[in-house]
Amino acid sequence: MAEKDNKILIRNKTVFQSEQFLPRTNYFNRFIGRVPELRLITAAWIAGDFSLPMSPLLIGEPGVGKNRLIYELAQKTGSQLYIFQGHEDVTSEDLACSVRFSDQSGTVMDYMLSPLVTAMIRGGICFIDEIGKIRPRALALLVSVLDERRYIDSTLLGERIHAHPGFRFVAATNTSDLNLLPEFIISRMRPQINIGYPPKEEIDNIIREQCKGIKKEVDKLIDLFWILWTDNGGKIGGIAPRDAIYLFGWASKLSAFEKIGGTKALMESRQEQPYQLKEKNSYTGIKPDHLKQAFQKLFKEQPISKD
Repeated sequence: MAEKDNKILIRNKTVFQSEQFLPRTNYFNRFIGRVPELRLITAAWIAGDFSLPMSPLLIGEPGVGKNRLIYELAQKTGSQLYIFQGHEDVTSEDLACSVRFSDQSGTVMDYMLSPLVTAMIRGGICFIDEIGKIRPRALALLVSVLDERRYIDSTLLGERIHAHPGFRFVAATNTSDLNLLPEFIISRMRPQINIGYPPKEEIDNIIREQCKGIKKEVDKLIDLFWILWTDNGGKIGGIAPRDAIYLFGWASKLSAFEKIGGTKALMESRQEQPYQLKEKNSYTGIKPDHLKQAFQKLFKEQPISKD
């Protein structure tokens, strides 16, 4: 975003807004499944002159697709998406506005609006990821955002920011952090939507979508994966999509390494003729041995969850 488009005036103060998140489409394949979850979140966001939107809380294990679900909804609703990453050191002012040393001559400090406040002003979606890691003292600032007041007070700006009618809010937490959220936040975040592991059919289709370049071999590789998975104590369908994507991606890279020349090409490379790390095509020519090697590295050296 150009700097001039990123600045706004709030009364007599010039402030910088946060950048929206724009997923790079070449890194994201067609969205698979999660229709019930899409339905619940979208319904919760419907609002009008006589009703307010709700603020869903997504609960699930790491890698099950909570973030990807929100990226998809932002595209489907045509909304700008602003992401705030939760962690233990977030302060209440971080949720509203912060300052930085200015790059502009004659200006000492710049006001920087948080993704939350930028979404409130622009009528976009604010997604707080890992909200359970934010301390209750900081989360207290969210109370007036999540109830009928729909505003936030910034001590640093000395201003009250009211939400645009198009503003929507959603947050996600890992299951293990749910009990860290204070009641004053839990009671305002409804509905609470559990994002579990997808069924086997969805995992299979996610893999097929990732491996479009090897349609002839992919079904045999999927069968091999489930054999490896169950032989090592995993449950059918009990894998996070992120882990399945990483597995087949790693197998593909092992294949690409061989195609580029393997260890011989690497050892013969030097500064004048460096080894090329750029891959022209993804997910091509995965052999069963590549999948087994990737599985060994990603799962056998780490315990598989049997939940």
